[in-house]
Amino acid sequence: MLPESMTGYGRGVVGAIKAEARSFNHKNLDIQIKLPSFFYQFENDMRKMVKEMFNRGHIEIYITKTEIDTVQIKINKSLAKGYHNALMSLKDELSIAGDININVLASYRDIFCLEEEDTGTNELNEAVKLALEELKIMRVEEGKNLLEDVAARALLLKKYTGEIQDIRNKTIADTKQKLHERLKEFLADTAIDESRLVQEAAILIERADITEEIVRIKSHLGHMEEMLKSGGDTVGKKLDFLVQELRREVNTISSKTNDVEVTNNTIEMKHEIEKIKEQIQNLQ
Repeated sequence: MLPESMTGYGRGVVGAIKAEARSFNHKNLDIQIKLPSFFYQFENDMRKMVKEMFNRGHIEIYITKTEIDTVQIKINKSLAKGYHNALMSLKDELSIAGDININVLASYRDIFCLEEEDTGTNELNEAVKLALEELKIMRVEEGKNLLEDVAARALLLKKYTGEIQDIRNKTIADTKQKLHERLKEFLADTAIDESRLVQEAAILIERADITEEIVRIKSHLGHMEEMLKSGGDTVGKKLDFLVQELRREVNTISSKTNDVEVTNNTIEMKHEIEKIKEQIQNLQ
């Protein structure tokens, strides 16, 4: 299945029935249906239709019926006669003055009822189907756009990681030389123990080493690239896990380094990771 956004809109009109479907972010599938009382019996059927097409999102369905000119007033004449006879009998028995006229009978509302043209189940089902299909198309299209944006930001993360690795390699090469120069400055003419210098340089490199973090970031970005290519209807949840791991590794690098260039790169990476997080939260 194609990846989908969890936001979208669809509309279907068949005869006198109009169905509208709206979708919003939600961690699970949450369905809300609003429809006229004479359609209540079909609510479960509509829920089944939604579940067959969607896995996640808060989905609202609105059903309305347009005004029609075939509404007729039906009179229950037998009931009206029964009311009239009962009132006349009560009038005679209790010697009540006055007439039992049409105004009295009109107060009994159950004598009258509205009879509308029957709207078949097929029209309702077809309208809902059209609305859900249009919603599906919009969600898929938006999902495609979201993945393209995530892919572009993943490339930026890859670029920043490469720059950090280059800086790290240069730092390792320069550490011994810098340490030697600083010791020479402080110790003046005192001889420098080369073996101790190598040992101290190794300790400094070990404390600030970010090799493991770089390897893991590259691995996560590789998995992300595979997921973006394969897609799938649950890609959003999978990407969310990777984003958490990426954030953890970048934060670790940021805490270990004193290099301004590395720090600047981690700041940019954090920004892109947050943008990716925002995008994938909208993916099914």
